[in-house]
Amino acid sequence: MEKYDSHYVQVLWVEDDPDVTLTYPLEAAKYGLQLVPFPCWDDAKAALEIDYHRWSAIILDAKCKQHRESADNAVRFLGEALKDIASLSKEKRRVIPWYVLTGGAETEVSDSITDDRMNWDADWTNVNKKNYYSKNVDNESLYTRIKDHANKSPRIQIQEMYRDTYNQLSQLNPEVCDDILTILETMHFPDSHPDFTPRYFFNPVRKALEYVFRSTQKVGIIPDDFFKGNIVNLNQCFMFLIGKEAEKLGYRHKDGGITPRHIQDMMSLIINLGNANSHSFEASHSTELSDKEINDYDNHITTTGGNSRLLVFSIALQFCEILQWMNNYIEKNSVKEDNREKWVLTKEIESFTDQSNESIGIVEFHNGIYHIGNKYLLNGKTIEQRGWLGKKVRITGKDINKTSSSNNYPYFAYKIEPIE
Repeated sequence: MEKYDSHYVQVLWVEDDPDVTLTYPLEAAKYGLQLVPFPCWDDAKAALEIDYHRWSAIILDAKCKQHRESADNAVRFLGEALKDIASLSKEKRRVIPWYVLTGGAETEVSDSITDDRMNWDADWTNVNKKNYYSKNVDNESLYTRIKDHANKSPRIQIQEMYRDTYNQLSQLNPEVCDDILTILETMHFPDSHPDFTPRYFFNPVRKALEYVFRSTQKVGIIPDDFFKGNIVNLNQCFMFLIGKEAEKLGYRHKDGGITPRHIQDMMSLIINLGNANSHSFEASHSTELSDKEINDYDNHITTTGGNSRLLVFSIALQFCEILQWMNNYIEKNSVKEDNREKWVLTKEIESFTDQSNESIGIVEFHNGIYHIGNKYLLNGKTIEQRGWLGKKVRITGKDINKTSSSNNYPYFAYKIEPIE
């Protein structure tokens, strides 16, 4: 399959003539369309099923191979393809407009989809709907119609409205992309999804956050141990990113986390979806909420005077902000070795004990460095935020200092508490 260029309207095209598939896409590109050819319906259908959100239009040859192993062009190809398209539209809750571009006669097209042997409810009356276009004659009018129709569709308008987010979602995961766009589509164009049910999107949004966490693994921001068995523990990833100890996996972030407070709050809201009566992250370790959790939470929202529809809209927008922030962070912190240096195993920390009273001291500042005595380096951001300069504190968690200041301060005190 051709590489997905999100700047073009994506058109799934079933055509088995290699001469045609080489030349037509170049012409269509002038109209802002990317024609992606498939030689048979089996391959095209698989592309629809796997990545349904990608396609804004479907172009069908009147007589093409239905199956990969077919030796000739199937007379029943078009009718079978349209039945599958109708079925997928219902399943995916979105209709993709289709068109026929063929060198055959219009009667040939009509005959192939009104055959008495067919028994289906496709919305086809006759070629007067102008779904039929003749090769080399109607190409330009077809491309113009597809572009005009796509520009009016809620999905394309959402893609343009949230262009940066859409580009990032497209790289994240096709299913996640479709789910988030569906929520945004419903928010801006309520009539586009009259059957929209908010509680069905609690799990998809949590799944979306899981994929954001997965994206950090490629550059070593979150340790590999958090993704063993292809399972993501939302709670542990969250705790690590905000600088708390991920106790179950035995890690913490050396610099006290990477997330600003507003991103932390947004993440915690998404992770805690379903925990109607608890503020503990321990109950939110997995992506999937059970049906009972979903129903209980939905009922909780209603009984407390809330609106689950507005909630889903708000968390979708917050997810977009999380995604934008994380991508920016990854772009600026893409060196895997540097990120790995910030992994701290808690079992390593426990192996260091300080039997002296050097674990208690006054927070000092010299040469741009916050420290306690000549042994402990401190996190300057934490000290400044809490106003602990000059205060007496106790060190309750430490690790080896791996920075350039290690000659002067061999340990990094990652956890301290004030002494009154």
